[in-house]
Amino acid sequence: MCRAHENFSCSNELLLQVLVFLPPHDLRNCTQVSRSFNRITVQSILDTYQIWDPEQSAILDLAKNPFDLDGLSALLLSIHIKNLLNVEFNLFSVTSLQSALKTFLKIQRLVDRMESVHTVYVHWSSGAYPKKPISEDMLVTACRSVEQVLHAIVTKGCTRLQLGGFKVFIPHYKMKKEPTVALADVASMWEVVRENFASGQGTAASEHSVSLEEVYYCRDSSSSSIGTPRISLTATPKFGQTPKLTTLVAFSANIFRPPFSQWMFSLLEASPITFLTLYFLDLPNDDMECKLILERLHHAVSDVATIHLQNARSGVMKDVVLWLGRFDKLRALAVEHECFLNITDVESLDLQALAHLPHIRALCSSSPFLCAFIASRFSVDAGTPPLEFGDMIMSHMCTPSNQLAVSDLLRDVERLHSAAVEAIPISGEQSPILRISLRFTSFLDSAKAIRSIWDRIDSDELRLAYKDEKAPLEAPPCFRPSDPRPWLRLELRLPSTRDEIQHGVLDRDILPFARMFPTIAEIALFSLSHSTSLPLPRQTLRPESLNKLKVVCPALDAGWLY
Repeated sequence: MCRAHENFSCSNELLLQVLVFLPPHDLRNCTQVSRSFNRITVQSILDTYQIWDPEQSAILDLAKNPFDLDGLSALLLSIHIKNLLNVEFNLFSVTSLQSALKTFLKIQRLVDRMESVHTVYVHWSSGAYPKKPISEDMLVTACRSVEQVLHAIVTKGCTRLQLGGFKVFIPHYKMKKEPTVALADVASMWEVVRENFASGQGTAASEHSVSLEEVYYCRDSSSSSIGTPRISLTATPKFGQTPKLTTLVAFSANIFRPPFSQWMFSLLEASPITFLTLYFLDLPNDDMECKLILERLHHAVSDVATIHLQNARSGVMKDVVLWLGRFDKLRALAVEHECFLNITDVESLDLQALAHLPHIRALCSSSPFLCAFIASRFSVDAGTPPLEFGDMIMSHMCTPSNQLAVSDLLRDVERLHSAAVEAIPISGEQSPILRISLRFTSFLDSAKAIRSIWDRIDSDELRLAYKDEKAPLEAPPCFRPSDPRPWLRLELRLPSTRDEIQHGVLDRDILPFARMFPTIAEIALFSLSHSTSLPLPRQTLRPESLNKLKVVCPALDAGWLY
């Protein structure tokens, strides 16, 4: 630096304002000037993508052109960022396979430079790729590139892996019409699967070992590939040390189908998985392939403690329920109402497989499913009160409500509460918790509709009191149980930030829902607006908000913000 510039100084804030006007090439050069310039320039780029603290949370919407300066490129330029607590790689804009492979290479370079990663989300939305024939070499290169990225993520200590999409190569594979071994039913099929696993593990070193992919799948070589098709495109992964992965969130069932199924199931078998979240909307329609995926999942994570089934395609839940009933160590199960089109779908299920689970202590689902589960437990235990639950969670999606919708909600709560009262052992030392968990298509619209119902009731009561008249009043939309067990907790999932909720921005809108359940002992508010998928530590609801709620819920003892 020349003498004329030796005494020059500039605040970081001013420098950030200047850097905004520089083109990408100059920004790259600025990161190489000094350590402080590197830090400030990288943050200037990240500010463009609203990434304020990349080591804590970084949502990276990757550029269509992998050579453009996006958030991923900024992290690669940084010499300061060494750990990623929560990072998301979204390939929505990457519309060609070649660009995707270059992007995956950049992701791998970033992960390799990190000392550790904790939670990683990779969404490879590949539906926009042109349907052109792919050479065998290209297909092998693509699969190897993707699996190397995932292997690097796991090697760096990832404990929570979230995967979505991954459907670009699915059309290249199909189930054999007559596989090597006919599968008569679920039980006999799993015997075959276990035999194949045993033989494969016993001959892992042999190049002639046969994978399950080669037993049950074949390649469609007519229009989807060029060259001699193969099934197993990459070698079975070998992990140098036991992965730390404890949670898998599969936003798509495609990751359990070729060409990535062999790698994924090997990872699950090697990992201490305790929590599994599954989206089964795209579970194959082929009954044999559907059951094969379920059986392989059970084999890979048979010791899992928590399963969260977010949704499922129509017609698959009978098989899924039977499958869930085989997880003997399951302690918590969530089956969201999106898994059922209507109540008849629940009534057609045989829940006795679930009723036999010995260790389950928490169950989350719709009211009809929970009531059916309790009835199944009664039938299994010959009428003995069967429940020793810590939590029963009734999940309900609220649409902008009218009086009928509110009545239906309260009726569902009443039915579940009555079923739970019958199921609770009289001699139980601790009463379970019935958690009423409300989600919303539009919280503000729902709050406005319910508030209008309460306003109408309140005005009628005031009018009659003022005129000293006696006339029938509209029944207030609230649930008052006669039995204090189980005690109630209301949970609301809100569209505002934690700061906004804590400062009382939604107090007026929360109050109508609290009035619906005047005997609740706890209320929990969940912010859906934070940028990280990591669970944040809960906060105590501020006293001002809690006191407002106690006016309509006198038994309210605690309020929490998540």
